[in-house]
Amino acid sequence: MKEDWKYNGPIFDAHTHIGHTEDLYKMVQIEEEFRVASQVAIVHGEGNLTPIRKQFPKRFVFAKYLSLSDVAHFEVDKVIAVIERIKSEGYGLAKMWFGPRWRDYYQEVPDNFRIDDLRLDPIFQALEDHNVPLLLHVADPDTYYDLHYQDKKKYGTKTESLAQLENVIERHPHLVFQLPHFGSQPEIHRLSNLAKWLDRFSNVILDTASSRWMARELSKDVKKARGFLTKYSDRVMFGTDLSTNRGSQDYFAGRYLAQRLLWETNVREKPLPFDDADTKDSGGTFINGLDLPVSVLSKLYWENAVRIHGIPK
Repeated sequence: MKEDWKYNGPIFDAHTHIGHTEDLYKMVQIEEEFRVASQVAIVHGEGNLTPIRKQFPKRFVFAKYLSLSDVAHFEVDKVIAVIERIKSEGYGLAKMWFGPRWRDYYQEVPDNFRIDDLRLDPIFQALEDHNVPLLLHVADPDTYYDLHYQDKKKYGTKTESLAQLENVIERHPHLVFQLPHFGSQPEIHRLSNLAKWLDRFSNVILDTASSRWMARELSKDVKKARGFLTKYSDRVMFGTDLSTNRGSQDYFAGRYLAQRLLWETNVREKPLPFDDADTKDSGGTFINGLDLPVSVLSKLYWENAVRIHGIPK
């Protein structure tokens, strides 16, 4: 990996997944080679938090995964009970995942389930009342809807999913929403809608997971993408969506390299340094760098995450 990057300060990865501790050591070792000093860690497995906190006391801001099954089946009281314990158990935020394919994993969920169903409102209100930020994933890349979500009766449309998310955000102006994957809207034609959200909702902040999605879409119009990142430089955090259970050097290096090329350089038509399954049969993904100023990079990589999540203690 090249050493002469434009930005040379510490990096806060605002979106990672961790599981067993034996995998975690390798993840941290590789990350430190890329200047990652702190990170949000979405914890998988109830028994993993305590040993991880003990072994890495000043590295992680932990995110509690709220039960998708409980939410989907409107077990509201169960979810609220978990939220009430989040901070005392050592978590700094909550995570909720409603990518369209969640319907592939759960049975007996109403066909007309909506994330903005008023029966779920007490969950979001509890997060707001307890000052627990929410990392909320709703919707997926446009390419997924073309390739995998053609059954609109089952998966719905992206427009519908985003509208439901917008309704939830509007109802809870004091709940900090971390919207991963650029709010699921890094596609150039969606940036105008995303800008409207940021203008309307001061409680929304974005992260840049995942590397291939960001590189593929934002590279399509460098001027527009650069303008967006510059204008909303206080509202975007660097994130990768990397996971401990895929801890190879190449896996991590490719993702970090792709984003650093995208944010920091002016490369043109640079091949993505790993396969993009969405474009492998249509010519591949190429990076066009945004060449962001250092002032913007400092906010993206470190300052915004520290402001929102703090420094792990």
